[in-house]
Amino acid sequence: MTIAELLQTAVSRLQDAQSDEPQANAEWLLAHVLNVTRTWVLANGSFELSDKDQKIFEKLLARKEAGEPLSHIVGVAPFCGLDIVVTPDVLTPRPETEDLVEQVAARFEHKGHYTFLDMCTGSGCIAVALAVKFPNARVLAVDVSAAALKVAQENIRKHKLQERVQLLQSNLWEEVTGVFDLIIANPPYIPTENLAALTREVQHEPRLALDGGADGYEITRPLCQAADNFLAPGGLLALELDDGQAWPLARGLAEIGWQAEVKKDIFNVERFVFATRK
Repeated sequence: MTIAELLQTAVSRLQDAQSDEPQANAEWLLAHVLNVTRTWVLANGSFELSDKDQKIFEKLLARKEAGEPLSHIVGVAPFCGLDIVVTPDVLTPRPETEDLVEQVAARFEHKGHYTFLDMCTGSGCIAVALAVKFPNARVLAVDVSAAALKVAQENIRKHKLQERVQLLQSNLWEEVTGVFDLIIANPPYIPTENLAALTREVQHEPRLALDGGADGYEITRPLCQAADNFLAPGGLLALELDDGQAWPLARGLAEIGWQAEVKKDIFNVERFVFATRK
């Protein structure tokens, strides 16, 4: 069977299974099996696969049909031009969070000697991306989950950042000390009652990283309430939130003495809050 024939069948099956992005997922899966780029797959539709590769692809495709995230199947996800190791213990990095990092990075000097804190680090994707973008920065990556921190440690090693990225297991601020030029977080923000309506793919991800409590602010609220104790003068607090949450949080921050602004993500959703102390 050729690549074109196999992809046609795979896309049809993923469409029937109501999988997210069936065309893209089929192409990524096949690229993973063949150990080539997705571009190569698209450019070589007449290439004939071996029986062995077809059998491997079939097994992976069945997992995708069942709703398993692509990142769990192939073990990595792209983020800010980097390959990030992903397991079921962490959220899959998403384009919105890439956009958060890019918008934040534009506010700092490339060669500055900064200290950054990535709260709720999960896979460590934000911490790793910031350390790569800022070669003189030091980053503290914090998470309550020991399992998530193991994945973050793997990503730190993968990108040879052990000397500049430190991990800390802490329930928000409990074990944190020091002051930081940036506090950035993609915290759990989905209201508990909305979790059941998430896609099958997202349902495979850790509830701990998704569940934001009754109103979605259960983690974000205490994160913000104590953030000024850890932020250097002129430092920035940067948060990713759910659609509809950014303005209420920005107004709440203003009430306790912050200067806050809301920014849109690449999908035109008002998702980010950037705040500094007045």
